[in-house]
Amino acid sequence: MDNELFRRPRKKKPRYSSPAFLAPALLFAAIISGLWLWRGLYPDEPRFNFMLISVNQEPQKMLPGETISIHPTDKVKVLEVSTNILFNRNIRLESEGFDVKALQEQDLVISALLPNQDMFNHYQFKIQVMFEDRELGNTIWDIKPYAEDWLDKADKTIDPGEKIALLEQSLKLLPDDSRVQKKLIDEYISQKLWKKAAPMLEKAAQENPGQEILTKLLKVYNATSNKTKALSVMGDLLKLDPENLDLRLQFAEKLEGAGQKKSAIREYETLLKRVNNNKDKLSLNKRLGYLYSDAKEYKKAIDCYLTATKLDKNDSNLYYNLSYLYDKTNQKADATTYLEKAVTLNTKDVDSRLTLAQDAANKGDMKKAEAHLAQVLKEKPSLMKALLLKAQLLEKQGDKKQLVEIYKKILLQDQNNSTILYNIAALYYETGDYKSSLDYFNRYTNLNPNDVAAHEFVFDICRRLKDDKMAFNEAQTLVNLKSKRTDIYNFMFDYLSRQGNYNEIIRVMENGLKANPNQIELRKYLLSAYLKTGKEDLAIRQMEELLKVKPNDTGLMKNMARIHEKRGRYTKALELYKRIISISPGNEEAEEAYLRLRLKTVGRGGS
Repeated sequence: MDNELFRRPRKKKPRYSSPAFLAPALLFAAIISGLWLWRGLYPDEPRFNFMLISVNQEPQKMLPGETISIHPTDKVKVLEVSTNILFNRNIRLESEGFDVKALQEQDLVISALLPNQDMFNHYQFKIQVMFEDRELGNTIWDIKPYAEDWLDKADKTIDPGEKIALLEQSLKLLPDDSRVQKKLIDEYISQKLWKKAAPMLEKAAQENPGQEILTKLLKVYNATSNKTKALSVMGDLLKLDPENLDLRLQFAEKLEGAGQKKSAIREYETLLKRVNNNKDKLSLNKRLGYLYSDAKEYKKAIDCYLTATKLDKNDSNLYYNLSYLYDKTNQKADATTYLEKAVTLNTKDVDSRLTLAQDAANKGDMKKAEAHLAQVLKEKPSLMKALLLKAQLLEKQGDKKQLVEIYKKILLQDQNNSTILYNIAALYYETGDYKSSLDYFNRYTNLNPNDVAAHEFVFDICRRLKDDKMAFNEAQTLVNLKSKRTDIYNFMFDYLSRQGNYNEIIRVMENGLKANPNQIELRKYLLSAYLKTGKEDLAIRQMEELLKVKPNDTGLMKNMARIHEKRGRYTKALELYKRIISISPGNEEAEEAYLRLRLKTVGRGGS
């Protein structure tokens, strides 16, 4: 069979023609699409949705206005900027002073983009999302190092000044970081910059008054001698740790140094109740003893020192203090007892031994006084106070020989000591060593030329040594000093008479009478000198003065009558003879002279 007969006829593909309604639809769709594209490219309100960045390969999403903290060593890349603008057409990133666009292209370490690549600074960059010339929004990138970076760099900085400057800069960037604050405070303290450390510590103490802060603050106040604030901090520390005995001891000492002695006593008393070992008890009893003494609470002070002596029997100061306190409370016997204990321990204490010697001497215990003085002079043979006390004892004992030797030792230290010179001279005088006495009196009178008593001694010594010339010189000195001794004039008259120097007698006696107008002997000596020198009228005046004292002295009257008769004054002579006869009837010489003159005056008509 013909295959063609069996072939099916081929069907033709149907041809379709667009329906008439499809053309407008396509046109509408095209318009809608165009409109969508236009609105996508040019939205009515362009909007920045978020920014996606990679920080050390960790994605972080940032909404508009958000701030992110970035470390300068972080590797950052801008992964996406989401906006409502299709394809982010005409969208760009900008930031003043920071090349943010570079981060859209690759992953970079932030410090590479910083000014001068300085990672130890604080930067804040505003990353602006710009659409054409319009900012859609921004994010803030806060770029700064961590506190650890600053601290590590500070640890590696050797120069102290640079280290301080670095830490101060870090604190400005990280003002609330306690680690930086602590590091800077410690550095201030180590460099003794107390005035800088103080305000930081004070602020820290207000916020957190912990033991560490207060301890550092106390160190600063101690270093700046701010006693008031140091005491306040110590009080705060003791509130935190009331059983800190070392701190309480420091507190007590600081109170004492600040003059707050009552408060100091309370703290020492508290300590005394809490300490156990004898060493501490001894120290506190000594301290309290002193403070009680200062506060005039002598009974309490004595109790403290007595307790201390039980703990330490070899501390001489304790016995000195007890002696002082017993003396203050008028317990003299106990005062002496404890002073003797003190000097037994302190053998070099010559002053206290001298006090004991004086006390024994005052009580009449010469043996004890001598014993103490012997120890004193053994230690200090030339001690003036000891030598003077020794002299007092020898004076009471009447040992003139030793007394002279003691005075000489005193004189070696004070060659012009007038009292000692006088005493030595007087002692030699009393023992009959006139030559030695004269030497010391001469030394004395050279220093004290107007001492009448000393010159009188010298005068007597010269007479005993039969040195009339020197005695006369001393007599003249005594006359000039107006000595009241009449025997001086006796000696001068006798001395000058032997030399026949009557004119000098007249000078001496006239001056003597001016000073001693009532001295009869001086007038007699002057009368004798006037007569010897023929000064009869002057002699008569002295006779007249003598007759006022002795109106019945017929011898004076005879001498006067003779002179008047010799001078031709017969009437005055007659009157004198007549007085003699009336006083002494039967006086032949007066009667004969009276008759003789009567005959002369009658024959001459009187005169």
